[in-house]
Amino acid sequence: MTAAPPAAPVRAVTLCLPDAVFARGTVDAGAVAGYGDRVVEAAGELVRAGREVQTVRLSAPALDAPVHADLLRERAAGLVAGCDRSGVGSASLAALRPPALAGLEPSDVADVLAGHPSLFLSVVVAEGAEVDDHAVGFAASVVGELARRDVDANFRFAAVANLGPNAPLFPGSYGDGGPAGVSAALQSAGPLLARVREARPEGLAAATRLTRECLRDELAPVGKVLESACGERGLLFHGFDPSPACAPDAGIAEFLELAGGIRFGSPGTVATCAAVTAGIRSAVRPVVGYAGLMLPVLEDRVLARAWQEGRLHADSVLAYSSVCGAGLDTVPLPGSTPEHEVAAIIRDMAALSARWAKPLSARLMLAPPGSDPRRTGFRAEQVVNIDYPSV
Repeated sequence: MTAAPPAAPVRAVTLCLPDAVFARGTVDAGAVAGYGDRVVEAAGELVRAGREVQTVRLSAPALDAPVHADLLRERAAGLVAGCDRSGVGSASLAALRPPALAGLEPSDVADVLAGHPSLFLSVVVAEGAEVDDHAVGFAASVVGELARRDVDANFRFAAVANLGPNAPLFPGSYGDGGPAGVSAALQSAGPLLARVREARPEGLAAATRLTRECLRDELAPVGKVLESACGERGLLFHGFDPSPACAPDAGIAEFLELAGGIRFGSPGTVATCAAVTAGIRSAVRPVVGYAGLMLPVLEDRVLARAWQEGRLHADSVLAYSSVCGAGLDTVPLPGSTPEHEVAAIIRDMAALSARWAKPLSARLMLAPPGSDPRRTGFRAEQVVNIDYPSV
């Protein structure tokens, strides 16, 4: 008898903080620590139930009024202090909506992220049917600033479009400002891959069913534990982002190839992405976040190879996102890429999101100036470094 594959690790247990923690422009680090203690305890219930929990996180509300650099720095320091007291590993500082950018320079955002390696942040470039061009340019400038300061800093920054509140996955996560609540996401690409290797579904309808059934099996026991753990601690349970997070040794692209009988990037890829996404979106309720396929180019060996071989590029990832996904995630860009081209990539993502009211984001991995023009050189453990495709 074949042994059952291990249960999917819980990629993120994220508590979204209420507005009251940030009242009157200050940060109550003690209150942050208190909420941190509660989410750590809730995650501990999952560990006691036999689930691996990879990260426990806090997420601050979005900012939609003009912000100055001093306030952003104070907010960052208070959030980090509260995390340190409670043992929470990382936090989302904010989603900066366009009005919040009025008093900031891109260098201010880069200063805060470079100075606090546990913090993440996003800039909202589209909400509803409108793309904000200033926010697009601001986000592109932040990408460049971060690349000049730290080769890996852009892992903690994204431009986001039409992403709702209370999502568990970073960098786009932000709270709605209401009562504190928890959401979660799983690294479920591994169980999906194990199941498709065993079942070998015939046809895209079978791929949809396999995806839905596997995710339900993985998510249901986690939801049962978290709902109880949150209720006991006076927290809401916002729900799941059922998007299957992956790792280099358990990627989503190999699953798609086996489920759809395709080579990733070849004809049939769009249809396969659409079919699998239908399974993702019907797997669980309540849903927060992207609820689609994540295609992180540098965190999936099959995707990284496709990019290196020129079978995958930003435009094709966006095409797949039209039926499935989370947008442009860990997309490698040479250090020579001009800022206007970075902005154009973000603008394309925002336009697609605005046209179809889809939650999308762009996390662009711009190499530092002067880096090897032939190969990526990121240090993060989860990254698959590649040769840039020849033009």
